[in-house]
Amino acid sequence: MQPELPVVMGHRGAPSIAPENTLLGFTACFQAGARWTETDVCLIGDGTPVIFHDSTLDRCTDQSGSVADIDCADLPRINANQAFPEQGFQSIPTLRQALVHFEALGMGINLELKRHDHVAPEALVEAVGNVFKISDFPAGQLMLSSFDFDALRLAREAFPTATLAVIAENLDADVLDVAAELKASAVNLWWETLSFDQVRQARAKGLLVNIWTANQPEKVASMIEWGVTSLMSDCPQLFQAENPVV
Repeated sequence: MQPELPVVMGHRGAPSIAPENTLLGFTACFQAGARWTETDVCLIGDGTPVIFHDSTLDRCTDQSGSVADIDCADLPRINANQAFPEQGFQSIPTLRQALVHFEALGMGINLELKRHDHVAPEALVEAVGNVFKISDFPAGQLMLSSFDFDALRLAREAFPTATLAVIAENLDADVLDVAAELKASAVNLWWETLSFDQVRQARAKGLLVNIWTANQPEKVASMIEWGVTSLMSDCPQLFQAENPVV
């Protein structure tokens, strides 16, 4: 089943106006008009799935070191808002907290399975799956995506009916083969290397094409005419507030 995706979704929320991958940032993204957002889930040292992109704390928080060296009890003291200090302290959300927040907003998520070196794909998918088992998050509002083909294969086993997307910088035969193997609904591709032929090739295989990270509307407007489905953006506020569904 193909998901209903908006033309514009956030990328880690709306990090041009609010701290990335935080509950505040997701609210800002929704208020900017994006009814879906891309976000990242990874595991910290105790195996808790959290909403965080990097393998280290250095860029986005007031702490340093690997995410492998923290556990759930550390999260309340780590400030994940370094970009917008005037917006106050923001903790790293657990996946469970984020799902409650998204459901309250009525927001869809393109959830990237982010596997760092300290985590096996089996551990990542099992931990994420355990959270969804106790969640009422609507399946029609969820897309699971990853660069990691092994994680996607395990996700297909764990979530037989889930909407999957293969992430890649370029569309090549391996990406198309994996998408076919997994019965994926979409490929999520880098807008800067995207070509009309790639879009045409993917659409001919029945795949939606979503692009990351499109921050300048004038540079990607023609890609919708090519057949691109959804644009992931750090700046959803620069695009139309009323995002049509395709």
